[in-house]
Amino acid sequence: MAETAIIILDLAKGYGWKAGAYGYDMVARVRRLKDAAYAAGAQVIHVNSMRRPTDGVANADRMAPGGEGIQVIDELQPVDKDILIYKRYLSGFSHNDLDYTLRTMGAKRVLIAGASTDNTVLWTAADAFQNRYQVVVVEDCTMVHREQEPPGAQEGALRIIRGVLHSEVISLEEAIRKYLTPA
Repeated sequence: MAETAIIILDLAKGYGWKAGAYGYDMVARVRRLKDAAYAAGAQVIHVNSMRRPTDGVANADRMAPGGEGIQVIDELQPVDKDILIYKRYLSGFSHNDLDYTLRTMGAKRVLIAGASTDNTVLWTAADAFQNRYQVVVVEDCTMVHREQEPPGAQEGALRIIRGVLHSEVISLEEAIRKYLTPA
């Protein structure tokens, strides 16, 4: 199953993932995806933002190197062979070794989960597509992580992923059935 890797985006403490918070219900679905990946022998890669004050972008203090904010939330803590990679901007591929990591493990397909669909998920899917991976976005394991966003933001991003990137957008159940059968 080395051909499939799960990329979990920005489920870090600095983004406010707490019980009862907006969007927190998605965490249980991502956990189910992660558990299915373990059962199938697929690699799980957490990709979280990291900011430095010199970056000139928001969240520099909250997502600083070595700080608690860049750590994976407790419910999804990396175990055993999970890989943790830090991105420096929007895409999970931004200024890091994600592509190198995927290629050296023989990955041909990436299943993408996390936040935010209209931002990090979209940019990561685009870079994965341009790097010639088969891209699968697990729709119910993604969300627009800003409650005040217009209702169409999620669907607009998914429409680009389907239409422009010619990538799959499927449910968690379908992703498990199609790509994560136990080893």
